[in-house]
Amino acid sequence: MIYVKNLCKSFGSHQVLKNINEHIAPGEKVVIIGPSGSGKSTFLRCMNLLERPTSGQVIFDGVDITDPKTDINKIRQHMGMVFQHFNLFPHKTIMENITLAPTRLKLMKADEAKEEALRLLRLVNLEEKADAYPGQLSGGQKQRIAIVRSLALNPKMMLFDEPTSALDPEMVGEVLEVMKNLADEGMTMAVVTHEMGFAREVGTRVMFMDDGIILEQGTPEEIFGNPKEARTQEFLSKVL
Repeated sequence: MIYVKNLCKSFGSHQVLKNINEHIAPGEKVVIIGPSGSGKSTFLRCMNLLERPTSGQVIFDGVDITDPKTDINKIRQHMGMVFQHFNLFPHKTIMENITLAPTRLKLMKADEAKEEALRLLRLVNLEEKADAYPGQLSGGQKQRIAIVRSLALNPKMMLFDEPTSALDPEMVGEVLEVMKNLADEGMTMAVVTHEMGFAREVGTRVMFMDDGIILEQGTPEEIFGNPKEARTQEFLSKVL
């Protein structure tokens, strides 16, 4: 699904990512954990070129998206992205937020897009909010809508950048539940999160990042049950 080759990213003289080589296969649920400032979100954002790598390649579904000739907006139609903050259009209804991209990109006719939006809203138990505006929703509801908006393009892969970190604790569960359901349906996912329970339960592979590199990775059982690196052990001892 996605290959990352010799990926480096610097902001000025500060090198955030240091020669990362990775492969995420179709159907994998890769959870990226690590301390703040370790490069997790930058790594995720490089996967769909929201951050352009300083050097290296990102190959998604056989296409080198770091090639300047690649139409990155066309590629992004197949990579859903959910951020910490919901980025919904406040002046548009929930239905309009969800159907905007599929209709604007001519992927669906308006009635098809609306039908698909209602189907997705039913999946997250928010069908009754179709005509509401984002300002009328709780944080957890907004984030579930943000996930639905990404799914409306029928992506091949979903990227989640700390999707619950801006939420009140009691709203976290409802968003994680939607993500678990997506995982159960076979969606390929890369998730940056501080939710260790989610990483342990849903991840097929856990990456621990520190200081711009993937220091250690393995199954949740390996990383949480028997981490090999002292830095991983130290980090987990503070968050578990």
